[in-house]
Amino acid sequence: MRTSGTIESHSWLWYFKAMNRKVKIESMAFKGNGVGHIDGKVIFVPYTVTGDEVSVEIAEDKKSYSVGGLKEILIPSPWRINPPCPYFGDCGGCQWQHIDPSVHEALKKEILKESLQRLAGLKEIPPLSAVPSPQPYGYRIRIQLKAEGNKIGFFGEKSHRVVEIDRCPIAHPMINAILQHIRKERFPFSGMEGFEINVSPEEGKGILIFHLNLSGQRRKIPFKELLQSIPLLKGIAVVRKKRWTYLGDPTLNVTVTLIRHGWEKTFRLRVSPGSFCQVNLGLNQELIRAVLEFSELKENKRVLDLYAGIGNFTLPLATEAKWVIGIDESKKAIADARFNAERNGVKNCQFISGSVEEMLNEFGEVLDLIVLDPPRAGCKKVVDQMVRLEPEKIVYVSCEPTTLSRDLRLFCERGYFLRKLCLIDMFPQTYHMEVVGLLTH
Repeated sequence: MRTSGTIESHSWLWYFKAMNRKVKIESMAFKGNGVGHIDGKVIFVPYTVTGDEVSVEIAEDKKSYSVGGLKEILIPSPWRINPPCPYFGDCGGCQWQHIDPSVHEALKKEILKESLQRLAGLKEIPPLSAVPSPQPYGYRIRIQLKAEGNKIGFFGEKSHRVVEIDRCPIAHPMINAILQHIRKERFPFSGMEGFEINVSPEEGKGILIFHLNLSGQRRKIPFKELLQSIPLLKGIAVVRKKRWTYLGDPTLNVTVTLIRHGWEKTFRLRVSPGSFCQVNLGLNQELIRAVLEFSELKENKRVLDLYAGIGNFTLPLATEAKWVIGIDESKKAIADARFNAERNGVKNCQFISGSVEEMLNEFGEVLDLIVLDPPRAGCKKVVDQMVRLEPEKIVYVSCEPTTLSRDLRLFCERGYFLRKLCLIDMFPQTYHMEVVGLLTH
């Protein structure tokens, strides 16, 4: 009887914890969740915003925090708006369409500051500027779609369930036009993991990149017919087991225009399938401007650009430095970077294909500046190698505040300190942000 009673009491305890509870959202956390408290314990609630009073159901109960599922909005925040996308809350692509875009910048600043204090151990935050997005929708020039049977769309929040879509509001209008053509053609998607739609507003054209399943697809896929049926397409790339096949011209061209010290310079950059390009071209120019301003280069300076990609930073840096070396492990990106340097007449830069970690081991010359834009995992493995080269300045570009903060702590422990920051709202309607940080001795 006592055993039965214990089980029953635990059952009632779980029911008490899981039943709807009232929460006041006090702030926002990384990953876009609202933050409140229940009985003194932190609770994260997706799809809420500071100022909301909501009813939640406890979905996860951890030792130091809980996660709540939003059941009802009791009193809406002044910042709450109606999301324009019919898939919002089901599709996992956006987290903040319910928040007035005019406050996104301020919320992201607070999230960044909290991360720097908690993970980087900074007691004082250096000067932090911000560049808001002038275009809250229609800004993405590439999207990745998933396929499931005849359904195409995005994965649902925290799942591999495909949420079928007709259009994506944050995608460039050309992407949505191509998507409509694909849906109209009723293209067979069996044997595919998914595909990408990439566009160049400058060219008025786009490409498709199809990722085939490793298990193979014996049924003939009519890629050629698809290319011919969509006027907006200039090429198709197909990848399976890291082997690429091309139809038409699968490269795109984008333009970067910089105004510096009274002069204007335009770079035309080629982007091949498999090479990285920022999704927001307008704010990419602001990102490059921030990197150059933090660098404060003079003609006699020597620069190393790590994770250089297609030369997005390398070529602009070369206009103000003695020489620049760009390193990236992607052979495709380095091929594009070399092509872009020649196309734009930039002769004082060199590109090396290889692992950043391995290349830094071989590098022995003292440098004036290191610029790095690492993947989301950050640069933990190469911090010591960078410090060994004794650069006067390090300009760190990151789309992941948590790993940026972790790496900043490592730099601080080695004698480099964060002097200033710039937050660029590169990804409106999401919690993601681009951050540029300047470190010096």
